Amino acid sequence: MLNIEDIKSIVQSGEGYNAEFKIRVPAKVKELTEEVCAFSNAAGGVLLLGVDDNNVIHGINIDNTKRSAIQNSLNDY
Repeated sequence: MLNIEDIKSIVQSGEGYNAEFKIRVPAKVKELTEEVCAFSNAAGGVLLLGVDDNNVIHGINIDNTKRSAIQNSLNDY
């Protein structure tokens, strides 16, 4: 599990081969699943939600409905 210092370090380094940022959960949660699968087929990586393309942490609240949709999408793969 990542701690706050790990997250800050990843955000400061920016997106790249092993890091992807999303400001919010996309309407089609399958997009997140595709990112996770891409990481698992490569060298691994980190998908951070609540971070914008300018490397600014905004945070995010994920309700149970969205959380379940993400889990179900990941389980389908």
